[in-house]
Amino acid sequence: MRCPTGKNGYYSESEVQEALIRSHIRFVQAAKTYYKCHDCGEYHLTKQGELHPLLSTPEVKARIKREQQEQAWLGKLR
Repeated sequence: MRCPTGKNGYYSESEVQEALIRSHIRFVQAAKTYYKCHDCGEYHLTKQGELHPLLSTPEVKARIKREQQEQAWLGKLR
């Protein structure tokens, strides 16, 4: 189902959590958290509100840093 908001939808919480982490790897102004949409019932990322606690865990912080470094090296090698 396409959401009337036009935002990308994620079916499960685990799927949107992965998208949230990937947004922090790829973008300077990344999404801060996610919410379940009342219109379509799917999850959406948002830059509004407080930073999701998942992003403050040591494991996720280390993953974001590691994958950002990998992307930087890949960019240099191209």
